[in-house]
Amino acid sequence: MDFLDIEITQKTYIKILIVLIILVIIYLAFTMSSLLIFKSYTLGPNTSVNDELINTHIDVLEPKGKKIEIAGWAYKEGEKITTVNANYVLKHQETGKMYLMRTKMEENINLEDPDIKLAGIHAQCLLFGIPSGRYDICVLYQNGEEDILANTAIHVDL
Repeated sequence: MDFLDIEITQKTYIKILIVLIILVIIYLAFTMSSLLIFKSYTLGPNTSVNDELINTHIDVLEPKGKKIEIAGWAYKEGEKITTVNANYVLKHQETGKMYLMRTKMEENINLEDPDIKLAGIHAQCLLFGIPSGRYDICVLYQNGEEDILANTAIHVDL
């Protein structure tokens, strides 16, 4: 057990500490950047495409350089919103390929009904790995066992 008898000098300890801190920073950078990157999306077996069931609106649409930000709201009539249940999906008009954006729920001041006050959704993503072209902006509304994909009728060129 000579390994356990090794003495670590202060200089070696500082070097080990710096290397560990750098590794943690790199790990956190990769983790945070993965939250900002689009994920490829395909319709699941329980997903229906129906624009009439979901009320959607986009308040903010800002494609800037290598980043896009979308904010608005989405809700199903008669349902109380208590948790994140909607995500933005970008659908390439030429290829039909879809990309899911990570979305966070927020309160929307434009909605007065207290049951849907939390229907606000906000997403920011980096445009790395997504082909350029014209995209339809859709909302994927998750409703228990069924998912509903609704087109917002808004397009964006990326």
